[in-house]
Amino acid sequence: MPANSTHPDYDASAQHWSRARDVLAGEDAVKAAGERYLPRLDSQTEEEYAAYKARASFFGATGRTLEEYLDLIFRRAPVLALGGGEQLKKFVADCDWWGLDFLRYARRVVSEVLAVGRVGSLVLWEESGRPVVSVWRAEDIVNWTVERVGQGVALVEVVLRDAGRLRVLRLGDVEREASSVERGESGPLGSGDGAFGESALPDAAASLNSAGCVQEIWKKGADDWVLEERVILKRDGVPLSFIPFVFHGPRDSRPEPVRLPLADIIAANLDHYRLDADYKHGLHFTALPTAWVSGFDKDAPLRIGSSAAWVSEVPGASAGFLQFPGTGLGHIERAMEKVERRIALFGARMLEGSTGGQATGVPATSGGNGHLCGLGSIVASLNQSLSRVLQLAQWWVEGGELDAQAGKVGFAMDTDLGARAMSGEEITAVVGAWRAGAISRETMLERLKRGEVLPDGRTVAQERTLVHGKNHETH
Repeated sequence: MPANSTHPDYDASAQHWSRARDVLAGEDAVKAAGERYLPRLDSQTEEEYAAYKARASFFGATGRTLEEYLDLIFRRAPVLALGGGEQLKKFVADCDWWGLDFLRYARRVVSEVLAVGRVGSLVLWEESGRPVVSVWRAEDIVNWTVERVGQGVALVEVVLRDAGRLRVLRLGDVEREASSVERGESGPLGSGDGAFGESALPDAAASLNSAGCVQEIWKKGADDWVLEERVILKRDGVPLSFIPFVFHGPRDSRPEPVRLPLADIIAANLDHYRLDADYKHGLHFTALPTAWVSGFDKDAPLRIGSSAAWVSEVPGASAGFLQFPGTGLGHIERAMEKVERRIALFGARMLEGSTGGQATGVPATSGGNGHLCGLGSIVASLNQSLSRVLQLAQWWVEGGELDAQAGKVGFAMDTDLGARAMSGEEITAVVGAWRAGAISRETMLERLKRGEVLPDGRTVAQERTLVHGKNHETH
């Protein structure tokens, strides 16, 4: 099978990703796609279609919705648990060697997942002596293979498009790979399909026969792809028994693409664009003042303006302007307003049920409390996969069992997206209920925290400590 073979799920999703990219990019990208999003009217010439498209306006609701979601998710600072490791703190401060801190990296991951429903992170060890992460867009993760091992499954191959090359990471026979590297052999590029469960664990992958992680770089030759480089990824001289790649998705960390979170908004946005094109087209040809004459020479030039007069020697000659009642365009205008309301409804539904709690000071293994759906459940899923990235980075530094890092290293974004700042009346009511004995002090402080009265990052326990400390100082 050719080195650049793509997974069937990739082929089925590529068009959806491309459409989402265009809509999020805005009017220029949508119009550049031409008839893909705005079909040509019957009998329109190239010039007529170009004018028809130019008159239309694209309502960038999808892009604004995405930015509003990002601002909402990162309204409160995410909680990082780093286990006290200095190396990991350096990684968080600059995780990609380009000066990008992990919080901004997380924002990019969240943006990609909301946009196209999929993105990947590859965590490797740099020769300079520290881990580094690279982000891979959905369009650049072209193929992958999983195999069932025992009670779970393991990722055994992933093919990444790296500019004009292919980067292949796969689990193979370490002894055979080592000898082939020494001989400089190319070897075939394997591929395959399969259903993927939870994130592959090192001990599961290690049960594969002599499994070790091999990285290959393939370059396009004159006739076919040619193997340019092959190395065995190791830590302290021991080959990796797993692929250090993490899939990020809106529901879980599986590699198969899923339905785009903003799919309904994207479809409605394009519907609005087509309606706007028809509306502007109708206005141009029917609402603009159009002169008519009767009894004038057909070859005589007729200019409109206060400096020109129309004179005819034909008895009964007349002139005037066509009048347009506008009733037909009213239907299109109301249809556009209906689509705008639908877009707003889709955006609001993403926030329904997005309530829970912000993880505080502990590694994120779940998104928060309560029953989550919509945007809140997406954040909960990304808390797990982004924690996995930090755990891989820490594993590169410390070694040992990767799963052991889950107890001390994690990342938690706030999943309580339905919360809002409390008004003065609400604060007074909550404090009054506590004073009357209707609610406990802990319930009052928790409500004030959710209402964004307590400072960002301060837990209820910390607030109680501060309150008791001040009371002791007073007495």
